[in-house]
Amino acid sequence: MNQVIVISGPPGAGKSAVAGAICERFDRMLLIEVDELRRWVCAGYRRPWDGDAQAEEQLRLGARAACAVAREAIATRYAVAICDVIDPALAEVYRDALEGVGAAVHFVTLLPDLGTTLARGGEAQGERTREVHAQLSAAHKGGELPGAVLDSSQDADAYVTADRLQELVARGEAVLLPE
Repeated sequence: MNQVIVISGPPGAGKSAVAGAICERFDRMLLIEVDELRRWVCAGYRRPWDGDAQAEEQLRLGARAACAVAREAIATRYAVAICDVIDPALAEVYRDALEGVGAAVHFVTLLPDLGTTLARGGEAQGERTREVHAQLSAAHKGGELPGAVLDSSQDADAYVTADRLQELVARGEAVLLPE
């Protein structure tokens, strides 16, 4: 099926593992790790959370590059999973850049509880994980996150979360842009 699934969440939420589990289920699917695209900046690289104008520019550049790759993949009949840490403002960049892509676009934020997020690998980024988790939790409570939010705290592994994510998509609960 031609579709784009954008998976967001704080560091350690399991975005890459869940996206990998989803990709295993399709014959033709592309996985876009936006952090990898951002590392293409060879000179003047800024971390997405550095908070200056250049970091913001690169944050948006990575999102738009992911969407451009997704457009090419959809045009050649590949489904796409995009993994990124996406706040409500960056979600608008994705929405705008994927408008008219020719496939349904779904948006799911993985948001396990903080303890689970840290235990699953978020501790490597420590304070950054705590900040992003708090920001996404507040955005979720305020109804600012598009698509669906999935608490994967009790899921045994990424495959269980992938099953739940696919159920949300199948029921139309994660639609960012209809086909």
